[in-house]
Amino acid sequence: MNEHINEFFMLVDKLKEMEIEIANDLLTILLLYSIPESYENFRIAIESRDELPSPETLKIKLIEEANARKNKEINTFHDSQGAIYTEKNKYQHYRQTESHQPDADGRRNRNNGQKFKLKCNYCGIFGHKASICRKKQENKKSDAE
Repeated sequence: MNEHINEFFMLVDKLKEMEIEIANDLLTILLLYSIPESYENFRIAIESRDELPSPETLKIKLIEEANARKNKEINTFHDSQGAIYTEKNKYQHYRQTESHQPDADGRRNRNNGQKFKLKCNYCGIFGHKASICRKKQENKKSDAE
């Protein structure tokens, strides 16, 4: 966008050197309609004002808008990278503590003396799984009776 604005004003300066004057309102409209379609909302907002801004004011506003969009893209990229990182490492501690390799006697070593870090899907308490939940087992016993 900066290149486009610089080129536009360079052409305006060349026209002035050739002693061709263009009205400020016309320059503003030409600049507004020369920007990419992705700036359509910006264009409509400027056009809907009671008074059109001067070409210099519009230049500043366009540069600010381009910078804001660039910063938004960077922040969106970092946010998505953070979300991917968080999702990827969500259960990393669980995977590290639960060994999937059999012990010397052929059984899988599950807890290595460490507490289970995830939340039970049945009672919502941290430290155990639903398959070994006491509340679930108690409810099964009371339902069976």
